[in-house]
Amino acid sequence: MAMLVFDFDGVLHDSRNRAWRCYQQARTEMELWALPDLAGTGDLPLVYQGVLSESLTRWVDFEVAERFWKRHAELTARAAADEPDGVIPELASPLAGLAAGPGYAVVTGSHHTTVRNLLARDLTEEAMPHILLSRDESGSKTDKLHDLRTRYGASAYVGDTGSDVRHAHAAGLTAIAVAYGYASREDLTAAGPDLILATPADLAAWCRAHAGVPGPAPAPAPSRTT
Repeated sequence: MAMLVFDFDGVLHDSRNRAWRCYQQARTEMELWALPDLAGTGDLPLVYQGVLSESLTRWVDFEVAERFWKRHAELTARAAADEPDGVIPELASPLAGLAAGPGYAVVTGSHHTTVRNLLARDLTEEAMPHILLSRDESGSKTDKLHDLRTRYGASAYVGDTGSDVRHAHAAGLTAIAVAYGYASREDLTAAGPDLILATPADLAAWCRAHAGVPGPAPAPAPSRTT
């Protein structure tokens, strides 16, 4: 059994409300009125589409977009202390099973301390990821995934955006997409993932099957792309 790698926000943790609030705050602070005014979390797919580093360049220059996402990360890290939940409940037990078996890693665009603290709310130390790579470590997401494949035999990356899918494939990994995160299902499908899982329960069942842990069978015939 090979190591699995997960994105954090939108996959293992539901941070959509925090992301939306901090997007609106950063937009106001920086007076970037050219960026869309998002009415709520349902509008997040508007900005989380395509290659994420270029997702705002429809409205602002790349350098401005980079500064925006840096400020957004600072705000979301600060707001994390007020998050009511840590790991999505259905996923705590499957993650513990993976930790006891093939192991798992997390590669995320959030800050290291923020992610570790949120994971630790619901996971014992034994159930924590073997490796946690964040925006605080150098290198692109593709570079980090490629290193995990080369050094630890990682086989798949689970993400929630088309950008995650592209990073997985660029690193030579199987790309698993979840449809309950930040991006629309249309954007995920356009990126060409190897498998789309609709709900956290579907991801939990898929993880249990990978780790050989008894549990509910995966949902029948999840959407595949060619």
